[in-house]
Amino acid sequence: MLGEIVEEGRGEQRLPPVHGSEVKYLGDGRFDPATWPNSGIGRVNPDGSKGTCAACHGRHSFSSALARQPENCGKCHLGPDHPQIEIYNESKHGIQFRANVAKMNLDSKSWIFGKDYSAAPTCATCHMSATSNQGVTHDVGDRISITLRPVISVKLDNWEHRRISMQDVCSNCHATGWINISTRSTRPRRPLQTRNSPSPPSPSWTSCTPRKKLTPTPFDEKIEWTYYELWHHQGRRARMGTAMMGPDYAQWHGFLRSSENLLHGIHSGGRTVDAGRNRRRHEVRFPQMDHRAI
Repeated sequence: MLGEIVEEGRGEQRLPPVHGSEVKYLGDGRFDPATWPNSGIGRVNPDGSKGTCAACHGRHSFSSALARQPENCGKCHLGPDHPQIEIYNESKHGIQFRANVAKMNLDSKSWIFGKDYSAAPTCATCHMSATSNQGVTHDVGDRISITLRPVISVKLDNWEHRRISMQDVCSNCHATGWINISTRSTRPRRPLQTRNSPSPPSPSWTSCTPRKKLTPTPFDEKIEWTYYELWHHQGRRARMGTAMMGPDYAQWHGFLRSSENLLHGIHSGGRTVDAGRNRRRHEVRFPQMDHRAI
């Protein structure tokens, strides 16, 4: 884990800290400079607690309005593998927010969706903020029923309750029929099934290494990077774009790019790679698509 001490007592070695890394206290009011400052929302504090308010609210003002702005989430949730802020900005929700930001009542002490504002939802609205039926949560995953992070998207524990909680947020603007179509039936499920990333490496894939079709070293050959890009970047973009109504990321950055990589993998027979001292021609096929996870 990044930020974790390696072989403490034999000369402490640390990797650069990232979000979720450990903060180490040296005593006498001093912190290890390799782990501090650290504003990660999932950091591990010296007392064992997790997170920091400053990640969303800021150290200088501790502003609720700041935490409610989509840009606040976008400082971390962006990029090729999880472009949530880019998808939000091009979605109907993001466009609606920009057009009606003056109506959002961002500075209000009470910020209940459907009561204090209804012009548009932000990231905080859907994932953390209060509605008339549920209170504020600081667990961003409380209302997420399907995780799009692993190779195969899967339903989380207690997913039915999670989905109902998210539907409660939707109901402040949308009719029941639209909510059911968007969260229960074919709109999210069919693209998730169609572009649910290739299943975990099959025997035919993992056997490439012992048969010296691939070297034991990870990510030293192009096809390993192609497979990684397929599920971790393009596949996740397709699924997130679908879930968050970002058509450009669902179609062009997601479906199209993953299809190109998948076809490249299927038709990669005869490609030459280094395998130890031998240089041989071989065929490496990607595992089959798995449509059963969702």
